[in-house]
Formats: sequence, structure tokens, C-alpha cells
Amino acid sequence: MKKFIQASIILFTVALTTSPFATEFSADMISQMATGNIAGKIYFKNPDVTRSEMMGMISITKRPIVYQLFASTKKYFVSSIDELKDKNPIADAGDFASWIKQNNMKNTGKESMSGYKCQIYEGEYRTEQSQPPMHMKIWYSKKLNYPIKTEMTLPPPMGKVTSYLENIKPGKLPQSLFVIPGGYTKAASMEEAMGMPDMGALMDNITTGGAPSEEKMPSKEEMGEMMEKMKEMMKQMQQNN
Repeated sequence: MKKFIQASIILFTVALTTSPFATEFSADMISQMATGNIAGKIYFKNPDVTRSEMMGMISITKRPIVYQLFASTKKYFVSSIDELKDKNPIADAGDFASWIKQNNMKNTGKESMSGYKCQIYEGEYRTEQSQPPMHMKIWYSKKLNYPIKTEMTLPPPMGKVTSYLENIKPGKLPQSLFVIPGGYTKAASMEEAMGMPDMGALMDNITTGGAPSEEKMPSKEEMGEMMEKMKEMMKQMQQNN
């Protein structure tokens, strides 16, 4: 569960960026996957500062720091690009030209998407050493300095994940979009920020041969709350299906 949440955050909220002179813009962001469609928003201030809204979470990236906020709990979790790139090389794609070279992505053609000319890059990459290579295809707009569309073929049961931008609106974005609102407090873990028990720590303890203590073992009520939150998340994922 923990890895699924982290993978979702990484795949759908980390920007592929390069030039410091990119156009500011906002856009609708749609992701299509086997479990249904997910709709969100992306705000691109510059290559180091972005904001995305998806699955009930707000992600604010101020490279190299990433803030993940949850309105339901009024909490946020802080991570870094260095931490995220251990799970997915996309997280470290601050220089797009270097990233496609490092990951052996090939330029396979051109196509216009949403009124923008795009170069198409394609190749195989890994998200973790234990996983087989995954095929990835990127429609990259040099004008926006952002991928307008990506296709990733993930291992079963996830299958192909397609993400693309719609209703792209170039224009100056207010700085207030990229600051943590008042009333939010910092959480020690992603689970705490989401209002869930730390199942990752519990499973790590079990798989290393330890018996979960009463303090670490979630109560029946906590388990019920966790399941309800997961159901709500899945409902949000499928609401546009």
C-alpha cells in the first residue's frame, strides 16, 4: 500500500523540466489507468517551482524539496527529489536533455498535441532494481518545456498508464499557489499526513521477523478509518471513469 501511494505521487506529480526560461502555464491533467481515470491540475511556475492537485492531494515542488499536502487532515509531508529518484528516475529529470540521454530515450518523431509541436521520445527504463524495464513514450513540448503526454507500460495488474494535459493556459501564476497555506502542520510520515496508520513500518517489522507491538499495531477503529480513506481515494480515482 505504501509503495502504491508513493508510486502514484511520483508518476503523476513530479515535473519533467529543464530550461529556466519556460513559459508559465496552468492545465488540466488527466491520467488513464486500468482502475479508471484520474483528473487533476498542474501549475508550472518555472522549472524548479510547480504545483499539482490530484487524488485529494496537493504537491508543491520547490526543487529539490517536495511538499505533499492533504486538506482532509490539514497536514503535509516533506520529501526531496533525491529520495524520490530512488523510486523513479523521472523525479530527477531536472535537465530533460540529460535525462533522455541517461535513460537511452530515442527521438522517434514529431506530433502536435493541444496546439503545441512536440518531439516524441521513447525507450525502456526502471523504477526499481527489482522491477523489469518499463516502456515509456513522451510527447515533449519545447515551448512549454513540459511533456504534454506520457505513456508508461507498468507491470501487471496496473498495465498502461497514459497522462496528458488539456486546457493549457499560458500566463503569469500567483506566488500564493506555491506556498503552504496557514493552518497546516508538518507530519512525520506520509501515512500521518493522510490520516492513516503507518502500515509501512508495521509491514517492515513483520517481514524482518519481528512481532508487531501493541503500540505499532493499528486498532480496529484505525483499520476501519484506513479502509474508508482508501475507498474514498479509489472513488476519486474512478469518478471520471
